[in-house]
Amino acid sequence: MKKTSIIYEEKRILTAKYYHPKSDDHLDYVATIRIKDSGKNPVEMILKFDGIYPFAAPMPPEEHIIKAPAILDLCVKVMKWFRKYGYELK
Repeated sequence: MKKTSIIYEEKRILTAKYYHPKSDDHLDYVATIRIKDSGKNPVEMILKFDGIYPFAAPMPPEEHIIKAPAILDLCVKVMKWFRKYGYELK
């Protein structure tokens, strides 16, 4: 069996705001996007929390991995994951 290799890797900072009119809570995650050359889900994003903990808003997990078959599917999954905890990406 052939080992998959990484074609592309990028690090970004994702900022999400808690979706409430009276709240000013923000989250910062360091996101590492990797695209592999083969596999069922060749696109993955590794999220690691890097910032100040929210005051009153619920806190998502500090580390999370999201895998998807394509980059657009990954974007949808990330948005749904943040919405599950009440946050919206900026």
